[in-house]
Amino acid sequence: MALTPPISRTPTGYVLAEEIESGLYGTRWLASKPADDGSVVDLIALDDDRFLITLCTNAMCMKGITNSQYTSNVLEAGWLDNGDYYQVSDLPHSASALSKARLPLLEGEALMVSLDMVRALKHLHKREYLHAAICPEAVYSVDGRFKLGEFWWAHTLSGKTLDGDLFDHYPRRVPETALNFFAPEVLLGFPPSRESDLFSLGALMFYLLTGETPRAVHSDTNAFVDLERIAKQEVRSISDFGSFSDLTAAVLEKMLDPDADKRSNIFRFEDMIAHALGEETPEQVLNESE
Repeated sequence: MALTPPISRTPTGYVLAEEIESGLYGTRWLASKPADDGSVVDLIALDDDRFLITLCTNAMCMKGITNSQYTSNVLEAGWLDNGDYYQVSDLPHSASALSKARLPLLEGEALMVSLDMVRALKHLHKREYLHAAICPEAVYSVDGRFKLGEFWWAHTLSGKTLDGDLFDHYPRRVPETALNFFAPEVLLGFPPSRESDLFSLGALMFYLLTGETPRAVHSDTNAFVDLERIAKQEVRSISDFGSFSDLTAAVLEKMLDPDADKRSNIFRFEDMIAHALGEETPEQVLNESE
């Protein structure tokens, strides 16, 4: 039987249909309102936790920032009467995080995910924001396409957290699984950048193709303690995991270059991946992704 949340935990105008799972930081509910196709609401009980308060404040700054088919846009966010944080995202009830996908994906499927994520990043970067924590838990499959969401750790394009206090917690309080997708310079203490978002996307692509992260993570590695050790591990070659197209290998080599200045640019990656998928990029898609 579906649980019914207390009325004090219901954002105005929404009906919470059922609790579906734990979100990254709280409880996730299916929700709806009149003339709405359905949304997902995250509810977080802060309990005077200073970290959660600054994390939610950071996420709240992303309300209304994105409006793309390639992003899980934050429609509404704020504080309820009882002090809990709520966040409404335009994810349909059928959305499923890639962390639940059966891996490895076929090369064409992984390229399709990557193309949608490149377009999500183009949209985000044009608005002068960084995602700064791309990982399988932040990407959702929606009706055969893919959306980038979970903007809890979003930064400005200059590498600053939207809530200044969150800077003290980055990257050490990011979920441990996400740290394995981080660019080496970020793990070593440098602020995130366009190039570090691209590294994380390359790491995600590698993971979808192989079921493993680009850097071999030893069983005794504590990601929160061993950030420098992880950062200095050599990225493995995709060719060690099977036979992939020259284009896929070239894209990954560029995205995962340890030197951020050599990671090419997002426009080039979009062209390469779209070409690999045989896509003649329609004008409206280019406009939408920008």
